[in-house]
Amino acid sequence: MAEPPPTSTPSPSNAAGIPSSSASPASPAVPSSSSAPSPAAPPTLASDPLPKPSSKEPLTGFRASLEHTGIPRSVLLWKPRLPSRNWTIFLTVVGTISYLYYDDRKQCKRIKEEYLEKVRYRSMEPTKYSLELPRKVKVIGAKWPEDDDDDRALRYFRKYVKPYLMAAAIDYEQMSAPLHGSITRQLQKQILQRRRRALGLEAAFESALPLPVQVDPKEAEQREMEGGTVIVGRASLKEYMEGLKRGWLGRVDDWDWEKSIGETLEKDGMFEKKVDVFPEPEADAPTPSDQPPPPASTSTSTSPSPSSPLYPPPPSSTGLSSSLSFLSRPPQPRPQSPMPYGSSPGAGSSASPPPIPESMHTPPYPLPPQPPILFVPFVSRLGFKQVPWMIYDFFTERHRVKSGAEAALALIEAQTRDFRGPTGAVSSSSSFSEPSREPDTDFETASESWYKKAFKDLPERMATARKDYNAKLAERVQDVYDLEDGKRQLTDAEMKSTKSLTTIQDLKDERKKKELRWMGSEEGYDIVKPDTPVAWDERFDGWLKVYELPAGWVPDRPQDLNDAIPHEV
Repeated sequence: MAEPPPTSTPSPSNAAGIPSSSASPASPAVPSSSSAPSPAAPPTLASDPLPKPSSKEPLTGFRASLEHTGIPRSVLLWKPRLPSRNWTIFLTVVGTISYLYYDDRKQCKRIKEEYLEKVRYRSMEPTKYSLELPRKVKVIGAKWPEDDDDDRALRYFRKYVKPYLMAAAIDYEQMSAPLHGSITRQLQKQILQRRRRALGLEAAFESALPLPVQVDPKEAEQREMEGGTVIVGRASLKEYMEGLKRGWLGRVDDWDWEKSIGETLEKDGMFEKKVDVFPEPEADAPTPSDQPPPPASTSTSTSPSPSSPLYPPPPSSTGLSSSLSFLSRPPQPRPQSPMPYGSSPGAGSSASPPPIPESMHTPPYPLPPQPPILFVPFVSRLGFKQVPWMIYDFFTERHRVKSGAEAALALIEAQTRDFRGPTGAVSSSSSFSEPSREPDTDFETASESWYKKAFKDLPERMATARKDYNAKLAERVQDVYDLEDGKRQLTDAEMKSTKSLTTIQDLKDERKKKELRWMGSEEGYDIVKPDTPVAWDERFDGWLKVYELPAGWVPDRPQDLNDAIPHEV
């Protein structure tokens, strides 16, 4: 009897109809290590192993011979390649800047050597006698507006002009200019002394020490004319021309700028002592005769009290102080020879000289000759906005070197022409013909555009500083007077201080120093400000000379430097 076919049992499933893992088909059994061994792998064909590529590249040629000298293989096998983009940019920028600097300094050196060779023969020219003095020029370098360094213009001269003067054996002297207007005041004083001595109003200068060679005044004047005046920058030109105008065209009264400022300050009443004014007695008040006299300590006299801390008691009339009293005697002045105008041997020191006749105040005609002028362009870069121009100047030093060398060459070779005034007229006595050019009074006019804007506020700053100082000075003056009168005691700071107590004279000296700076700066500002033209007078036409090389000029010097040296026979 046939068996019935087996019925399949349904496998359990989850709600989604997916059979569970327990009902999954069984994976093929993996024989364990304890089961029968697996069949052996099919045999491979026997073959030789492939050789590994060599990590060392063989060296050929001279590299093979250098390999045994100890040089690393990385050096022998190095192959140059182009740098990256960033390195290319960096090397290009650095190389360009370095070359610009190197080429500029190379040209500066070449220009300097070229012009030194042109003027060196002058130092080998023979002198008339052994003690003859060389040529001497005066250098004027005014302060650049808003520049704290008042020596910058003179340093410019010493760097770009002085080397050629030294090579030609030419001496120089400098005029210091700590303030605006200092050059003008110095020139005015020098010219005024010269005029007064010529008129007999002032005694001539006599050296206290005997000189080995007495210089004749005419020779000294001739030597001054052979020298010259170096004008560095436009501010120097303005102050120089203003000094000439004040000195030669002004009056010949005795004038001292610092003394005149001191006399002005003495009259303004800043140091006058305030005296307490008592009210007038009323009708019912007792008369002054009925009141007891006030004590001596409450006197309202303006003289300081003898018991004041600033005034110790006078020394005794006996003892050491009396034996050394001759030390306090002032020296007796000795009259100079010749005597100045208006003085007499028997006249007292307080006698004022008679008034100077008006005829002596008339300017001389024609004006005495002046040394020729040498113009040296000069600009000082100040301020953050001028930094790009500072960088440009750093890489174009050759322009200033050449400008200074040409100016020095014109002075050394003594090639002059007439000074061109504002009218542009040129005298017929010019040493060479030249085309129409701008007047010399417009020298470096464009440089005034480089002044800082703060320069326009200089008068206001001076006025503010003076106002603040005077307000504090009034309190300090009153404190000193109160201490002298015994109205206050010494403070702890004054008692501990090792310095002497401040006196009225100390305050006067302090104020005078400040006023000299303020008044001098205000006066100089009016001279050098851009709106002020260069001082000029019709009498100056044809009077001044200017050093300048003519076009196509060829120096007349020996071909060999040895020709300039005298040889003994």
